[in-house]
Amino acid sequence: MKQLLAAIILIAPASLAPAQDAFLTGPQIRARLVGKTISGTEDGARYSEKLLANGTIKGRSSTEPDYDGEWDVSGNEICFYYDDDDDDDCSRVTIKGSTVSFVDEDGSRSTATVK
Repeated sequence: MKQLLAAIILIAPASLAPAQDAFLTGPQIRARLVGKTISGTEDGARYSEKLLANGTIKGRSSTEPDYDGEWDVSGNEICFYYDDDDDDDCSRVTIKGSTVSFVDEDGSRSTATVK
């Protein structure tokens, strides 16, 4: 009986640990983000972007009144493309409630609100 109790005590803390964020699949990213507006702050500037079903982005920020871009889902990542940015910005995605997190290849994370 003591061995069973010891085993339960050893297992219990691991089972009580919070689950790690689950990344969305490509189809889940599309279902949760297409037609939605993502708002947040990047490099000190507030932004708001609507992801349209045709793969375009209509955005505005505190430093740029109106701008356009493109988005695509590649595998299980969402990629953002902007005319003034030479880098492809692809990230894994998690969503909890209205908070969306974009996790880059190096593990860096940015968060925004999705509506």
